[in-house]
Amino acid sequence: MHAQTHECTMYILSNTRVATAEYKKVAEKHGLTLTQLALAFVHSRWFVTSSIIGATTMEQLAENIAAFDVVLSEECMKDIAEVYKRYKDPTI
Repeated sequence: MHAQTHECTMYILSNTRVATAEYKKVAEKHGLTLTQLALAFVHSRWFVTSSIIGATTMEQLAENIAAFDVVLSEECMKDIAEVYKRYKDPTI
């Protein structure tokens, strides 16, 4: 139980919310949801052979599937990189 409590605290008391908010701004700037940005980014990595989605509603499933048709622009990738530079490991 202690390890689980530590994990929760690690995410609550860290920069994870701030980093997520920054990535959400990037997504909105480029006309995407945060989920679509994340899935499109993962899908664009040459070394990723599969992406796991997590949908519990038909709307979420449609959003997730649509992400695989997204091609992130060079500007979007630069915006993602800028957020990453500030929050390389937001749980610290």
